[in-house]
Amino acid sequence: MVRKDVVVKSVSGLHARPGSNLVELALTFKSDIRLVHNGSSINAKEILEVMMGNINCGDKLTIEVEGEDEQKAINAIYSYIEKGEE
Repeated sequence: MVRKDVVVKSVSGLHARPGSNLVELALTFKSDIRLVHNGSSINAKEILEVMMGNINCGDKLTIEVEGEDEQKAINAIYSYIEKGEE
C-alpha cells in the first residue's frame, strides 16, 4: 500500500464535475483507491461516496492505494487533485 497527502486545489472541491472526473480516472486502475478525509475512508471509484464526502477546496486528503498498479494510480490521482482542474 502507498499513501500520499494532498490539498484539494479545485475551487469546487470534489463536487460535481471534478468529483465525477476523479471517479472516472480512478476506474482506469485495477488498484483499490481510497481518500481519507476527516477520519472517513472514501472509495474513489464510487461517485456517491465521493460526492457525499463533502470534500472542499483547501481540504487535506490522504490518498491510499493498494494493488498491482498502485504507483501509477497514486501518481495520477495526486496530480489530478493537486492541479485543481474544474
